[in-house]
Amino acid sequence: MAKLQDRVALIYGGTSGLGEATAHLYAKEGAKVAIAGRNEERGNKIVEALKDEGGEAIFVQVDLMDTEQIKQSVRETVDAFGTIDILYNGAGILDKYEDIIHTDEETFDSVLELNVKSLFTATKEVMPIFEEKGKGVVINLGSQGSKFAGVGGTSYVTSKHALVGFTKQLAYDYGPKGIKANLLAPGYIDTPMTEDVEEERLQDIPDQRAGKPEEIAQLALFLASDDSNYMNGTEVYMDGGWTVGR
Repeated sequence: MAKLQDRVALIYGGTSGLGEATAHLYAKEGAKVAIAGRNEERGNKIVEALKDEGGEAIFVQVDLMDTEQIKQSVRETVDAFGTIDILYNGAGILDKYEDIIHTDEETFDSVLELNVKSLFTATKEVMPIFEEKGKGVVINLGSQGSKFAGVGGTSYVTSKHALVGFTKQLAYDYGPKGIKANLLAPGYIDTPMTEDVEEERLQDIPDQRAGKPEEIAQLALFLASDDSNYMNGTEVYMDGGWTVGR
């Protein structure tokens, strides 16, 4: 049987990059997938591709800077599929690698709003569903910035560090109720989000290459499946060995 047979996954950030690759793999493994994002044209295109592959999927349009839209996206997913089993909090934005003196308040607020508060809102809405079922999975997308400085500026690194504590507290509070929450922390991955990152960074990676979205999706599958049932509150780094030299 497929690893996610008949489970429902709500994937934020599912219209590109890591979220898109994860959506394809989850659907292949039997999950019903709700792809949540802003780009309706892109989202519907991915949904059609998943259906062509034999999967079941919907697109849910959402602006993660809008609390009410996040709540509505959860309701639409439940209306379509009856429940939610997996919450993949994969949306996020970078800053401009600016230090605190050069970071304006608007930038700091917007990065924290999307990278942290939107995850809080989505998880808060989904958690009662998990609690009633007595099981559920939360996957929060961190980064190397969840552990180290220098991979972003003040706003980005602060936001990704915050997700470590957020994930641990979820595990502490809800682990006894059958719910697991883990942080998936990719390294330098070949996605639209990293197009402008200098190639020199590859020299610091022992594997000497960027990762592929499909590789991260495999880790996301492991974290969503029963194979990782004894993992909770953990930070899992997949970065070609970059962290070993820090």
